[in-house]
Amino acid sequence: MNPRIGMRFPPKPQIFGVLNITSDSFSDGGRYLDPDLAFQKALSLVQEGADVVDIGAQSSNVEAGWVEPETEWERMKEIILELKNRKITVSVDTFKPYVIEKALQAGVDFINNIRAFTDAESGEILRKFPSSRTKYVVMYSHNHGDKAKQDSPLSRDTVLREIVSFFRERKKTLEGWDVAPERIVYDPGMGFFLSPDPMVSFSVLSSVTELLSEFPGLMVSVTRKSFLGNALGGIPVEERDIPTAICELSLWLRNVPMIRTHSPSKLLQAIRTWKLSNGEDS
Repeated sequence: MNPRIGMRFPPKPQIFGVLNITSDSFSDGGRYLDPDLAFQKALSLVQEGADVVDIGAQSSNVEAGWVEPETEWERMKEIILELKNRKITVSVDTFKPYVIEKALQAGVDFINNIRAFTDAESGEILRKFPSSRTKYVVMYSHNHGDKAKQDSPLSRDTVLREIVSFFRERKKTLEGWDVAPERIVYDPGMGFFLSPDPMVSFSVLSSVTELLSEFPGLMVSVTRKSFLGNALGGIPVEERDIPTAICELSLWLRNVPMIRTHSPSKLLQAIRTWKLSNGEDS
């Protein structure tokens, strides 16, 4: 490859493919409750180009219902074991201490926690696994709760400051639990996790380079989220793939190292198209 061109483009991000084993996820709830369908979906995400399969069995959208921890783990455990047997990198999307512990015992590669391990019980569990190599995704949300909520005090002017403050506190706390800095991944939330005002999310996207300067282990998930639909006149979930791909392309161009998406293939197509359009022909 031409060295000049090689320096023009960021490296390919680590892609987290979303697998929702839920009845009420906003995008694909109910499609993959059958274990065989869920496993085939996991394999298809890898075939599309996902580096990590991010498995969630408890939805976190505004209207999500509660799933008992035992049921949540039961939905995903066999899939996790089979993926691990195939040397596929696995992330578990959960905030429940019971499931966190089971996932750590299973040796998953990431735990993606929308509550950012802010509860005492989860902290105790992490301290029980001091030699674990699992990476921990700490996500910001305005309410630090079990699901997104529409009421939010955040504005375009305050959101970045609040996220940075939260990430600094989480970093200090997790390092106090003997979690090495390189094992902490930072997720700024997005959508209703920030505010019903879509411009709050877009203000974070436009400031992502500032976040990266202090938190280089950044993962961002914009995939099909509400703020995209609301900003474009209320378009439904099934029409959000183009806005999603454009936002994800922007994240890649700004060197965001991890992107979580429903459609790894569309992200990779966007990256390839951008490269071809800017002179790369190999």
